[in-house]
Amino acid sequence: MVLGISPIYHIAAEPHSLRTGSFTITLSPGKLLGEAAQKVASVIPVDEPISWEVYIPESYGAESPAGIVVYVSPSQSGRPPRGWTSVMDEHNLIWIGANKSGNRVLVSRRVMKAILALNAIQQEYVLDETRIYVAGFSGGGKTASMIATDYADTFDGGFFVCGVEFWNVDEPQHFKAIQSNRYVFLTGERDHALEPTKRVYRNYRDAGVPHIQLVIVDDMGHDNPPRREISRAIEFLDGGASRLR
Repeated sequence: MVLGISPIYHIAAEPHSLRTGSFTITLSPGKLLGEAAQKVASVIPVDEPISWEVYIPESYGAESPAGIVVYVSPSQSGRPPRGWTSVMDEHNLIWIGANKSGNRVLVSRRVMKAILALNAIQQEYVLDETRIYVAGFSGGGKTASMIATDYADTFDGGFFVCGVEFWNVDEPQHFKAIQSNRYVFLTGERDHALEPTKRVYRNYRDAGVPHIQLVIVDDMGHDNPPRREISRAIEFLDGGASRLR
């Protein structure tokens, strides 16, 4: 694991007039974890406020728990890029992205904010714990791929857009979980990250990770993908048929 800790979950209380749509939540590690916040204090101080941008589908209900996409942005905003919120509605997924977690922020802090995002959501909302995904674009995609493998027992899949890294050991600690999970590698035909993305995809394949998909979007550069490709990626993470290229 990157930080040598495991996520600490809180069980959500029975929902009552829960917010849907887009909003910001701000909590400190101390508020989220109590005494256990000392485990993360070397990365994020116990009393430091962390803000996340959240989108809850209007159809959310505890009787049909939503999955979640924890998003790592290359920018300082955790807001969803274009096309994402309608896909969250379509696939019954919650969105959460940390603010002030862009490429200039230490990787350890970006990772911790992504892990704590799950705790923040579970304060109030019930999750489908078989559909916990991490995603990111560009440098955020690279960080998301680190989270996906270092915390493969927590995240069921990863969606890496125009940026991805391969693990730097012969066999990662959670390799069996990695083999069970599902991963989408998406890049553009004109993306400067095209060849690195293809190379990491091949690394996963050669390492024996079976549930992987490489998508190369025609005439796309280093950019957020079209909505249809986001939706297809989610379908694959949810267990849909492969569309290898």
